Amino acid sequence: MTTSSKRSRMGPRLAEEIAAQIDSMQLPDGAHLRTTELAARLGVSRWPVEQALKALLAAGRVTHQPNRGYFVAGTADPAQPAAVHDPVHKAYLALAALLVKGAIGPQVSEQELRERLGLTRRQTTDLMARLAHEGIAEKRAGYGWNFIPELTQPGALAQTYQLRMILEPASLRLPGYQLDRAAIARLRRVENDLLAGGIDRLAPDALYARATQFHETLISGSGNPFLVQTLVRVNRVRRLLTYQSMQDRARYYVQSREHLAILDAIEAGQPETAAELMERHLANVTSSMAALGLLDKAR
Repeated sequence: MTTSSKRSRMGPRLAEEIAAQIDSMQLPDGAHLRTTELAARLGVSRWPVEQALKALLAAGRVTHQPNRGYFVAGTADPAQPAAVHDPVHKAYLALAALLVKGAIGPQVSEQELRERLGLTRRQTTDLMARLAHEGIAEKRAGYGWNFIPELTQPGALAQTYQLRMILEPASLRLPGYQLDRAAIARLRRVENDLLAGGIDRLAPDALYARATQFHETLISGSGNPFLVQTLVRVNRVRRLLTYQSMQDRARYYVQSREHLAILDAIEAGQPETAAELMERHLANVTSSMAALGLLDKAR
C-alpha cells in the first residue's frame, strides 16, 4: 500500500476524532480550526488533517473560507454523527464487545476479522489502521495483529481505574497545581449541557469525548506532561473496553454532578477537597462498572 493510500484512509477516522473534539470542547459557531494545532494534538501530519476537514466540510460540520481556513459550522446534531452509519465504526463497536466478553484472543488475523465482523478487505485494513493509531493493536512481523497486553489480560479495565485512582487525585495535590478560569468555565458549560439533556441525546463517541476531556484537562493543571500522556493513553485503551457501559445513561447524571463539585473545589482554591472528591468520584465510577459486570470480563 502506498503512503498516499494509507494517508487517504486515515481521513474518516480523523474526521470522527475532530468532530468529537468539537463536541467535547463545545466550540462555538465560527471557531477557527487551525490545521497545525489539530495535527499536533492528533499526532499526525497536516495532510491527513486537511483531508479530514474536507470530509467534515462535505458533511456540513465545518465551513471553509479561502486564505483563512476552516471554521466550526455549528449546524450538526452530535447525537447522530456520520460515523454511526460507517461500517468500519460499527465494526469497531462490535470488536469492543468481543474484547469485553473475552471472545477474541490477543492475536488475530485480518481474515478472521473479516469473517467475524462481515467486513471487506479494505474495511478491515481501515479498522486495523484506526486501532494501530490509537495504540491498541500492533502489526505482527510475520502475519496478523497483536492486541496490546493491557487490553486483553484479565481485569484490564479494572486496572485502568486503579491507575487513575493513583494518578488523578495525586495530580490535584501537587504543589503549584493551577487550572485557569477559562478552562474551568468551559468544563462547567459542558457538564451543564450534559445535565440539560446531552447525556441522553449524545452518541457514545461524543459522550465519551466529553468525559475524557474533563479528566485530561484537570490533570493538565498539574503542569506535568508525563501525567497527561499517561492518562491520554489509558483513556484510549479504556475507550474500547467501556462502550457497553454507554447503554446505562443514568449514571452519567451522577458523574456530571460530581464533576461540577470537583470544579467548585478547584475554583475555590481547595486542592485537597478536590482530590478527595476525585477519589470518591473514581470509586463511584468503578463501583458502577462493576455493577454492570464489565470489570472482570476483559481477557
